[in-house]
Amino acid sequence: QEEEYPPRDDFSDADQLRVGNDGIFMLAFFMAFIFNWIGFCLSFCITNTIAGRYGAICGFGLSLIKWILIVRFSDYFTGYFNGQYWLWWIFLVLGLLLFFRGFVNYLKVRNMSESMAAAHRTRFFFLY
Repeated sequence: QEEEYPPRDDFSDADQLRVGNDGIFMLAFFMAFIFNWIGFCLSFCITNTIAGRYGAICGFGLSLIKWILIVRFSDYFTGYFNGQYWLWWIFLVLGLLLFFRGFVNYLKVRNMSESMAAAHRTRFFFLY
């Protein structure tokens, strides 16, 4: 029966990532947000799902925004910007872009996988 469906040479399961779920996304997000770049590296490298990778990117972007705001408005870090507020804006926009990129791309992949699964179920029921 295996001879009826030979494996394809151009498709490998090792090259493809699974989508994952919202729990993995939130776990990687909070790990990257709370533990900053160390949490980002760990959650990005440990997870093997799209949800985990995009959650880590999203959490790191928000963590970058958090630290920029802490450095900017804290009395302890008084001489870090010295009138160079363009640098503050660059890191703030970079953090926002990372945050929105991770969140929006995960939503796109999740919706695409759900629509493909629904189409597959419809086709399956139509054939049988």
